Amino acid sequence: TNPHKTSGYFELPDGKNYFFWFFESRSEPAKDPLALWLNGGPGCSSMLGLFMEVGPCRVNAIGDELLNNPYSWTNKANMLFLDQPLNSGFSYHNGSTPIADSNTASKEVYVFLQLFFKEFPQFAGSDFHIAGESYAGHFLPAIANTIYEENIHTHGNIIPLKSVIIGNGLTDPLTQYQYFKRMACDNPSYDNIITSSQKCQQLEDHQKQCKIAISSCYEQTDFASEIITPSSIAACKMAASICNINVVKAVIDDTKQNIYDIRKKCEDGPMCYDYFSAVRNYLNLPDVKHALGVNPNSNFELCSNTVNGNFQNTGDWMRPYVHQLAGILENGIRVLAFAGDTDFMCNWMGIRAWTMDLAWQGQTSYNNQHDLDWFTTEGTNAGTIKQDSMLTFLRLYNAGHMAPYDQPEATLDMFNRWLLDEL
Repeated sequence: TNPHKTSGYFELPDGKNYFFWFFESRSEPAKDPLALWLNGGPGCSSMLGLFMEVGPCRVNAIGDELLNNPYSWTNKANMLFLDQPLNSGFSYHNGSTPIADSNTASKEVYVFLQLFFKEFPQFAGSDFHIAGESYAGHFLPAIANTIYEENIHTHGNIIPLKSVIIGNGLTDPLTQYQYFKRMACDNPSYDNIITSSQKCQQLEDHQKQCKIAISSCYEQTDFASEIITPSSIAACKMAASICNINVVKAVIDDTKQNIYDIRKKCEDGPMCYDYFSAVRNYLNLPDVKHALGVNPNSNFELCSNTVNGNFQNTGDWMRPYVHQLAGILENGIRVLAFAGDTDFMCNWMGIRAWTMDLAWQGQTSYNNQHDLDWFTTEGTNAGTIKQDSMLTFLRLYNAGHMAPYDQPEATLDMFNRWLLDEL
């Protein structure tokens, strides 16, 4: 059941080495579309999405054996998993300047894709989709914008980008950070994780301070230019500090809940998931490293604190990338924002809100659409959907930050139908 696969590196200028793992479709590779998958962080390896969510294999509980994933997105698509930004996962550099913001990262991904299509020309004409989750809500709009601009203005191979798929993404912090109090204290669907009225009021007060801080970050950011000014860095770093300490960390400290799935307590593993350790253990096995062609002496980590810190130091966390989606939508590239509804960190209410706040030519048409029950092909009521011809928001019931991990069958159905424009 496992498709043909290729792993290795493409070297960019200045000693930048990007690791990828490519799987051909289980169906018809020559005819099926190609999708790039990115995890977030920033600084987390896309091997997490491969082995925990949408790849053809899962890792067993202790990380020494592979199991078939019947709900892999490779069932109907060729899937490309990329470790980026530089120094995430198995990607590394030889003394080059670190990548520290999403726009710069998008330029690197574009160059990587040009090298990939040169090496695998049989896929250069395939319908191309970019997908991911979490901080990929920053990466994907920037990458889509770069591909669109480069398709127009350069002599590189045209990349036939058809859609952007963002799962539980951080895309518009100003909008999204206003829904933490409601998610914690006034949740319409699940038990409140904070029941103290005093703590809820405190959270609301901190949320208001957070809004002011993010607004200042936005005001200091020139969206028309990719130049990052010192004033923008200062304002956006301050916003991240105020919001992530006084709001997010406060909720974690008060509740001990998994902020990526409010139904659960935080487990012992990285980011509250024991399973993360299993993936890390597997990718550190000597025979696995040998098969992948990576440095046998490297120590694989799922998420890089160094990369994360580099992005924090430029203020990238609180900058919006949602505005880049306006031009994407208006130029015929569809956008799907899906959200597991038990995620606190990138919760469904904030994501639904930014899809409505986004200013673009189709805004009125989209906002006039009702939220409808969404049923899988098998007839399961798996969520709600709000969509017009270009923009879609899909809420997935009983799924956390990593929706394909919690609801593999429903998310595969979503993905396959989206590829056919039949969602």
